[in-house]
Amino acid sequence: MEVRYPAVAGSFYPADGELVEMLEEFFRDLGEEGSERRITAGVAPHAGYVFSGFTASRTYKAIFEDGLPETFVILGPNHTGLGSPIAVYPSGKWLTPLGEIEIDAEMAKAIAKLSGIADLDELAHKYEHSIEVQLPFIQYLSELAGKEVRIVPIALGIQDEEVSEDLGRAVFEASQELGRDVVVIASTDFMHYGPMYGYVPFRARADELPHRIKEWDFRVIRRILDFDVKGMFRELREMNHTMCGPGGVGTAMVYSRLVGALEAELLHYTTSFEVSHSTDAIVGYASIVFRR
Repeated sequence: MEVRYPAVAGSFYPADGELVEMLEEFFRDLGEEGSERRITAGVAPHAGYVFSGFTASRTYKAIFEDGLPETFVILGPNHTGLGSPIAVYPSGKWLTPLGEIEIDAEMAKAIAKLSGIADLDELAHKYEHSIEVQLPFIQYLSELAGKEVRIVPIALGIQDEEVSEDLGRAVFEASQELGRDVVVIASTDFMHYGPMYGYVPFRARADELPHRIKEWDFRVIRRILDFDVKGMFRELREMNHTMCGPGGVGTAMVYSRLVGALEAELLHYTTSFEVSHSTDAIVGYASIVFRR
């Protein structure tokens, strides 16, 4: 059976016992596992845990307290450029310092079959971090619940309205066809600002920058909370915004609408400036969930 080994353990997140300690700290306010299952999808960041781990944990805390699904379909941007532009990982297991997590191969194949654009492809995932960093949160909580969950990783090298509509519908139809209880996770960071990213659309004092970045991010977040896929992409184009995973977020919105979601909630927002206090590179992070 194919095993995908971790690419960023020890850099984006700890590769040793410190990982569990970090997760315990993130989830110290965790409630009981729920069974309501109203949450259809979530948005979570994928930076180093010291910067965005707490924000990501808010998405998974909400999902745990709502009830864990059978399968997480996790969409993240392809930062490496390797492999298929729309790459569904086909089968096997992914390994992290917390152990193995199984691919829902049946669901992966159904999504690829029902999509007009996706391929079954491993190469796009080999070194990509945007999906890998989500897994310890899922593994930690599934172990706590004593429940086995599976994943379908999808790496996106192309991200637009058409991709969002295609994949959102493919995930919905596959879940209906297989009778699968699914939550979609869109792995994304928001604005990437600063000389390190070659992107300085405005100037401000250091203490004002996080507020200005938040203003730009919230123009996009408001569209997400309204399930407005076209509006989100329009805002991104008008601002030349540097959000890295809009295709996954669009997919989450399309899927959520198809399964009857009625509301979206912003759970947490922050920027890397709160930790680094550096203006060379500032990134925005948001935790969002969609509910029936």
